[in-house]
Amino acid sequence: MSHEAATARICRGCWEQMRVPIVLRGPLAVPFRLVGVRPSRMNPNLCTICEQMFERVMRRRAIEIEATILFADIRGYTTLSQAMDAAALARLLNFFYDECATAIWLQDGLLNKAIGDSVLAIFNFPLHHGDHTRRALAAARDIQTRCTERCKRELAGYGLDASELGVGVGIDRGTTTFGEFGTTHTDLTAVGQVVNRAARLQSVAEPGEILLSEAAWQNLGEALPAIERREVQLKGYDGPQVAYAY
Repeated sequence: MSHEAATARICRGCWEQMRVPIVLRGPLAVPFRLVGVRPSRMNPNLCTICEQMFERVMRRRAIEIEATILFADIRGYTTLSQAMDAAALARLLNFFYDECATAIWLQDGLLNKAIGDSVLAIFNFPLHHGDHTRRALAAARDIQTRCTERCKRELAGYGLDASELGVGVGIDRGTTTFGEFGTTHTDLTAVGQVVNRAARLQSVAEPGEILLSEAAWQNLGEALPAIERREVQLKGYDGPQVAYAY
């Protein structure tokens, strides 16, 4: 992952929650590195102590959190995987993961998962911000800026329709469950209706488009520039759902 967004000198999680200055970078970080404390892979402004706290505190249980969930996905990935050789496809995914990570970390989001051609990010946990939905939208816009044009430029040589290439993003806000799930194989992640709706919104977003749920859009207030309100059919939902395209 790119560390462009990793600017914090001390772990923000340990400082904000316990007022303990765990040094992440520079000469003063060396003693912490020697005992295994280093920047987290989910957010380099946090440390591995925070990750261990997640695992210990939430093991075999879950907590409810107010959060904004963001899903981002490469459009046309199935077609791309057939047109590109393995090395080119790997370069594309590495670029996508790195740019998404940087955009998410800049807004204090948690990059919870990077699977296949998509990423899942959580905002407002463990670092809390009252404007976490606005931060998620800022990260989504940054992802589009970083990824869309380069994707189209680099993939033009494969004879693919540029209008079908790009990144689709879905965002929802609400109460979700975060914890460790599973027995044989455990996974530390967020689950619930908010996560599912964000994923479904992402699945119907056009290349270069960000779709926000009604709850996410309402939280942003009147400061958001005019965007398109539409009804979309989401898999698993009865009837059309209201979404706002940005």
